[in-house]
Amino acid sequence: MTLSHDMAKPVTALGDRYLDLPVASEYSTLGISTLRQHIRCGGLPCYKVKGKILIRKSELDAWISSFRVNHKDDLAQIVDETVQQLRE
Repeated sequence: MTLSHDMAKPVTALGDRYLDLPVASEYSTLGISTLRQHIRCGGLPCYKVKGKILIRKSELDAWISSFRVNHKDDLAQIVDETVQQLRE
């Protein structure tokens, strides 16, 4: 099986551009219906141009990052806040 030239390009070469739903879905590995659901509830920012939904790549990255779990800095912050509350 051979890949076309377009398919061989890494997705990371997108820069900060606007992605339509199929491209945003492929980039994020989330389903289109999942993206639509988060757009409807206001969690995922998007733009609508002539009926086409576009998502800025940097905003999609930031939105996905908001779901990060088990981050060391988060744990350190929780410990600091807990210690602070115990001292009060």
